[in-house]
Amino acid sequence: MSEARTMTNTVTVIGLGPMGQAIARVLLLAGREVTVWNRTVEKAIHLEELGARIAATPREAIRQSEIVLISVRGNDLVRRILTDAEVAGTAAILLNLSSDTPASARQLAAWVADQGIRYLGGTMLTPSALVGQSGSTAVLGGDRAVYEKARSILEIVAPELSYFGDDPGAVAALDLALLDAFWTTVAGWSHAVALGRAEGLNANSLVERLTSIVHLAAQVGTGISHDAEAGKYPGEVSTIASAHTTLRHLLQASADRALDTGVPGAIEGLLRRAVDQSRGEDGPSRLVSMIEQGG
Repeated sequence: MSEARTMTNTVTVIGLGPMGQAIARVLLLAGREVTVWNRTVEKAIHLEELGARIAATPREAIRQSEIVLISVRGNDLVRRILTDAEVAGTAAILLNLSSDTPASARQLAAWVADQGIRYLGGTMLTPSALVGQSGSTAVLGGDRAVYEKARSILEIVAPELSYFGDDPGAVAALDLALLDAFWTTVAGWSHAVALGRAEGLNANSLVERLTSIVHLAAQVGTGISHDAEAGKYPGEVSTIASAHTTLRHLLQASADRALDTGVPGAIEGLLRRAVDQSRGEDGPSRLVSMIEQGG
């Protein structure tokens, strides 16, 4: 390696989905020397035009740089890629930004440690279109010294960078908790639009009011979080029984228009279970304990 090609300037990106492509592009624009690898090379061509080097194999890619960012669909795939690349003892710092379960994140971290690799598990909390911009956020977990060594590269990708402790599984839990709230909200919004359209409402006319409802849900959610930690379920403002009545009406209206009832049906089932357990006069924070009980 030439003196001009310092280790802090060399980065490998493995996995060129939307997030991997965005990360590689931002690093290239920041003047870093970037090597990329993807199972299908076509996704790398436009990055090559920006100056990236395309590696033929993951093994080759990993050995080009001190910092390796990997963003693929799950930790099983991460492990297969690393196993095929024969990474044991490599000098690279591995930054895994792939989403998966907390258990799999801890298992992968333990396996990587057995290979003698410096490692951080993390997640991007920003859409790919906003990577590298002000406010772009990433959270990493693992060895603090490794985090500090990789920080200058990570801050190019995510200026709002957070260290979340030494447990990569906690980062995965944060990631999934946020995605849980996001996709549940998106699914609820989608069902609301479908129901409105079925009854002759224009979807665009619903946007302002649906946005207000989402904001209201966030306010309610703040109380739910506090109540869950305190073990209290106040029902002075709203009760499980009242919400269950609303969900029954929503299910009937959906059935009347032959709409899919999977989303409201799941919520109605949870509320019904609480009512059946004589929790109907409790507030919505009771749902946390109901979910914790399992089905």
